[in-house]
Amino acid sequence: MSLFNFFRRKKKVKFDINNSSLSELLGHGLLFEDNSKFLEWGVPIKQLSKEIEVKEKLFADRSVYNWGEHTILRGLTLPFTTTYWNHREDSVYKIFNSIIFYVTGNEEAKQSLDLIKTHIQKLFGEPQNKEITETEIILEWIVNNTRLCIHYFEQYTNKLTFEINRL
Repeated sequence: MSLFNFFRRKKKVKFDINNSSLSELLGHGLLFEDNSKFLEWGVPIKQLSKEIEVKEKLFADRSVYNWGEHTILRGLTLPFTTTYWNHREDSVYKIFNSIIFYVTGNEEAKQSLDLIKTHIQKLFGEPQNKEITETEIILEWIVNNTRLCIHYFEQYTNKLTFEINRL
């Protein structure tokens, strides 16, 4: 029987979501702390939707999955979405590899920038990459092959995106 062992699926390394460090968790996925649901990187969105409530909205050029408001990263509560663009090759199978928070409006974007930046800096220190101009701020942290990026910019009004994605 050992001749055919290479046909067997490799077993995933098990880890305890409750006793793992934040860095280790981010290496495997994202934990919704408010309901203890874990979104594992690389899993099809349809499979995740069987365990976690998500609302799908279809557009002509994209599919948007609304996760709702959840707490992540030891206390940061925000509404999250995941978008798959129909014209992109990596969106065909709708594999979960990113989650985004987005806000528009001068006051809302500034408040969200301060809140998220302060929270992430408490957890992971200063950003590894930082670009600051008069109209744009990009802050980026890389934690265990996972990118956390805050992008604050002006486009008619101030906007902010906070994206967590698997590299």
